[in-house]
Amino acid sequence: MIALIRQSETTPAGPGHSRPAGLCSRFHLHLTGLLLSYALFISCTPTTQDATVRFETTTVVNDNYIGNGAEWDPYQLDYGEGRMQISDADWQKLYDRLDFMRPQFIRMMINTSSFLQDGRFAPEQQMEVMGPMLEYCQSRDVMVMFGDWGWSVIDRKTSSPNEVNMQHAVELLDYLVNERGYTCIRYYDLINEPNGDWAATNTSYPLWASAIGMFHGLMQKKGLQKQVEIAGPDIAIWDTGSAWWVDSTATRLGDRVGLYDIHTYPSKSTVNSGKYSDIIRAYREKVPLGKKIVMGEIGFKFVEEEDSLYLHENRRRAEAAPHAATGDSQMFVYDYMYGTDMADALMQTVNEGFSGSVVWMLDDAMHSHQAPDKLKVWGFWNILGEERFGAAEEEVRPWYYAWSLLTRYMPSGSVIGRTVVTGDSQIRAIVAEKDGKRMIAVVNVAKEPKRIRLESDDLPPSDGWRKYIYHETTLRTEGDHMLLPNEEELTLNLSKGLSLEMLPESMIVYTNMP
Repeated sequence: MIALIRQSETTPAGPGHSRPAGLCSRFHLHLTGLLLSYALFISCTPTTQDATVRFETTTVVNDNYIGNGAEWDPYQLDYGEGRMQISDADWQKLYDRLDFMRPQFIRMMINTSSFLQDGRFAPEQQMEVMGPMLEYCQSRDVMVMFGDWGWSVIDRKTSSPNEVNMQHAVELLDYLVNERGYTCIRYYDLINEPNGDWAATNTSYPLWASAIGMFHGLMQKKGLQKQVEIAGPDIAIWDTGSAWWVDSTATRLGDRVGLYDIHTYPSKSTVNSGKYSDIIRAYREKVPLGKKIVMGEIGFKFVEEEDSLYLHENRRRAEAAPHAATGDSQMFVYDYMYGTDMADALMQTVNEGFSGSVVWMLDDAMHSHQAPDKLKVWGFWNILGEERFGAAEEEVRPWYYAWSLLTRYMPSGSVIGRTVVTGDSQIRAIVAEKDGKRMIAVVNVAKEPKRIRLESDDLPPSDGWRKYIYHETTLRTEGDHMLLPNEEELTLNLSKGLSLEMLPESMIVYTNMP
């Protein structure tokens, strides 16, 4: 404030505001005294904070976090001009980028029918692509939720499970886990978003529950239920109206479902206002005691009227892009804003007691829509950019760095403490701890800078902290995908409080995790 006063004193008078001549020295002395008194008063007055963030780590929200990651499905590879291949150099690029992110949790979905030849089980033909993906997960101890989209295992003509293909699905699971040794597959997701009219089950809960029961029985015959648990109900939600699916799953299927999951594609305004927490809480509250729930897919869609300008801009960008599917692309993945919005959604998910989040999705090259060369643009990159879709598309997009920080520094087994934010509703924060090391993250989704104060009576003072600032003016990158800290070797003592100036649409991460 003193600086502001000095600035006002030294700023020349503007046109039409010249100082009157002949002011006496006594008036000058009086004015100087008043200004000094005001400056002294202001300097002793605490700076107004927009929000206070208090970390209460002795109150545990989640004592065993599974982790965050991304949807990584086998690549389409045929985009209308013949089948392509992923080069060894591109596989290495994928591995290197994933190694920086350190995903703890990957969702990988397939069609069982793709592993059949003339009706017979022939898995080798699809392992050219899926093999390197599962090899990566196995070698890095990444937990995989594997599954079938649903079209192979449901007979849509009779609206009943396709028992023959169900058997093939279990056969494939047994082959991958026991013959190929991919024990990283811990969960199986049968039928994507079964509550949707776009799903193989066409909104039918009884059909989905019947399929789950049959699949579990087939798993038991091979002893797979001891190695892999079923995840569900895997429903897509936008409000609290489908929470009964979770309740009914617990009542009807009991221990046959080992992990609960839902998908959310909220509107920006829903998340940034904090309403998102109220929605997802309704689902977490239905989960039986002793079971966990994760976000099996998460991304943004501009479905609310407040976000109509974003919706129109998203479509305009998709229509202008030569290889974007206009009906299923999120064109704001090129903007830094998408990183802070995803951080906002994740932080609310974490603080509501969910145990992990899988972002939709890793790579544009996985899926097309409308035409073979019209891709679902949702990824961190397009690994076939240089070969097919434009070299710039192969570069990592800004939100990769935001999601990587919140994945890398929330390792599996982390303990999540309670975070209380008072003041500005556009500030969110989380705290995670593992093996005595911690990560603190704060996001500001407002389009204005914010002053915040971090406090904690539970976190002991400690050294060796690094600070990352995610913002388009502050990001420190190196090489293809590396992110460097903005500050290092910091000492953090939140018992005394720490005041921060946050840039608009920015995230700050403090960590002393390795």
